[in-house]
Amino acid sequence: MRKGLPLLSILLIFIAAGGSPLTGRAAGNEGISERFSRANQLYEEGKYAEALTGYRAIEKQNAHWKLFFNIGNCYYKSKNFVKAKIYYLKAERLRPFEPSIQKNIDIVNKQFSDKIEEERPDFLSRVALRIENIISLNFVSVTLLIAVIVLNLFIFLLIKNEKTRFLIYGVSFSLVIALLIAGYHIYRTGKQNLRNTAVIVSANTELRSGPGENNTILFKVNPGLKVKIIEKSRNWVQVSASSRIAGWLEENRLERI
Repeated sequence: MRKGLPLLSILLIFIAAGGSPLTGRAAGNEGISERFSRANQLYEEGKYAEALTGYRAIEKQNAHWKLFFNIGNCYYKSKNFVKAKIYYLKAERLRPFEPSIQKNIDIVNKQFSDKIEEERPDFLSRVALRIENIISLNFVSVTLLIAVIVLNLFIFLLIKNEKTRFLIYGVSFSLVIALLIAGYHIYRTGKQNLRNTAVIVSANTELRSGPGENNTILFKVNPGLKVKIIEKSRNWVQVSASSRIAGWLEENRLERI
């Protein structure tokens, strides 16, 4: 037990130290807030192309829902509605239920010919999204780190002193808490890296019954349509836009969110 727990604690610390790629600052990222403010000023002055260049430069180093939201606004002002929707959806992915994002998605959707009502998530999925909206991944990382520190403190006391019921209980409880938070951290990180949503970007896109041009054409869809990626086969992906519209298309005809 005395050998196993410290090793487990080191592993949990390693997981927690990963932090959130959305809010963490890597070396050399100083000045991002100033650059973001400068791009905002350019946007307010109506210099959308210059503001977009500034935002996209920041995107290469860091990512945040407000950054994606502003990039979407630049594309919308430039009448590139497909790109605008892509970045609004990227913002929504990081900040579910944000009213300003939902409003702009509704506005940009009016520019597209395909009008498909999206399926609403079930109750449990909505609860999970609400929790993600309130609790950032960075906060989960910090909480995990604190739990691991507490666990190590109890382990240290247990090794240093004679076994007592209080210390054994403290180790057991803090271990369970640390494992639960670690599991949730892994879930959030994995979900963040899972890019199974996309937007059609090519005109005259055909959805086929299978992966390949020799399969039957089922539907024709237009740019701006949001789809869920189900499966991939070589350079073809199976997508679903609703319970009635699904099929295979070439991967280069969409852009993942």
